[in-house]
Amino acid sequence: MPRARFRLLAAMLATTLLGSAVHGQQPVYFAREAAGVGDPNPYAEDGVYSVFYLQNKGRHPWWLTQTSDLATYSTPVEAIPVGEPGAPDYWTGSGSVVRAEDGQYHIFYTGHDPEARPKEVTMHATAPALGGPWQKQDGDTFAGTPAYDEWDFRDPFVFWNEEADAWWMLMTTRHSEKAAIGLYTSADLETWSVSAPLYSEVSDLNLEVPDLFPAGEDWFLLYSDQRGNSRQVRYLSATSSDGPYAYGPFDALDGKAFYAGKSAGTEAERLLFGWVPHKQLRKDAMDFVWGGDLVVHELERTGDGVLGVHLPDMLRSQFDTARQKAGLDATDLGQADTPLLITASLDIAKGDRFGIALTASNSGRVSSIALDDATGEARFLYNGDTNFAPSVRYPVPEDGQYRLDLVIDPVLGLGILYINDFRALSFRYYKVAGTNLSLFSDTGFTALEGTVFTRSRDIEEANNG
Repeated sequence: MPRARFRLLAAMLATTLLGSAVHGQQPVYFAREAAGVGDPNPYAEDGVYSVFYLQNKGRHPWWLTQTSDLATYSTPVEAIPVGEPGAPDYWTGSGSVVRAEDGQYHIFYTGHDPEARPKEVTMHATAPALGGPWQKQDGDTFAGTPAYDEWDFRDPFVFWNEEADAWWMLMTTRHSEKAAIGLYTSADLETWSVSAPLYSEVSDLNLEVPDLFPAGEDWFLLYSDQRGNSRQVRYLSATSSDGPYAYGPFDALDGKAFYAGKSAGTEAERLLFGWVPHKQLRKDAMDFVWGGDLVVHELERTGDGVLGVHLPDMLRSQFDTARQKAGLDATDLGQADTPLLITASLDIAKGDRFGIALTASNSGRVSSIALDDATGEARFLYNGDTNFAPSVRYPVPEDGQYRLDLVIDPVLGLGILYINDFRALSFRYYKVAGTNLSLFSDTGFTALEGTVFTRSRDIEEANNG
């Protein structure tokens, strides 16, 4: 099937699903693009998160939406259009947004022309305001050769590095036959000097959409792993911006149903924006495809060189109505036919397997979010199928105590489990609205307290509908 026709079909399917999944209710996450989004490139200023993203159709032009509460988003507008045939940005790719001292805004983005050589270049646009108008600065375009690769040279991430007293630009590229995060420096955002890679490792595929920020006494380097067997957002840490960078014992922040994570904010509140991928033909049993629904985690330094993720407070506060309680004698959580936040504090026996069962009302088939205390791994299994199953590792608590936060968005057909305010497990389940939820434990919980929360606005909309 021609690519354009496939994209049109996908968009039609997505629109149908959005309209029919949970009639009249608003999704938890951004849903102003029927086909979902590509890579987000967030920028935070004065309490507003400006989320520039690649539109998941056409040749991925840059679009912009803004939010200050993660509940409402502005109407998306185009920021950077794709170029004409023969232009280096015939396709556009990921990048970043910064503000210079003079108040001018700058976007550095990937130009991609599959027929050109070099195939990928870094391009530059400026604007007096985040909403534009954005003016492409074609004369600032540059390629990676000879220091870096001419084929893989994308995702420029620019920020002011106070430690180095210079602008830094990180790059997804290759160097000496390794996957690399390249480095350039500048004093003025116009002239860039090449440096040795900030980090590199042996890999046939790449370390995509890099991100770097300080927190406490550490620097955290994030990237999205392009390799199929470890397609996750991972991080390394160092005590200085120039490294050396090293992995920790739990380097993946989420499973493979969360990709292209980029952060924005301050040390007090740093949000991680990424997408939960759609599936082929929008079928739950199929494999993931590129692009999906925009979701948000909150990042937090939890120790020396250690980075955790948890549910953002702005999302938690939206779930303001307790629907029911859970306990040792009340493990049924009800139907997932409305947006839900389920919180649970529980104790289990050492080595137990436990979690949340999602039982389809029409067939009785059981999907599950299963945590294995023996291995320290959480997995989402659709109908028990291990194919395409997202998973994430977490540190097993010595005392057997767990705190879980589960967000269900039945409108978009996805969910996110947060484990001990440290790791997340995102998953795609289009038909989750037709399931009944329950807690389970192979050996039995020794303690359990929980609450199922809904949003009062959904109740009001239902009553007025």
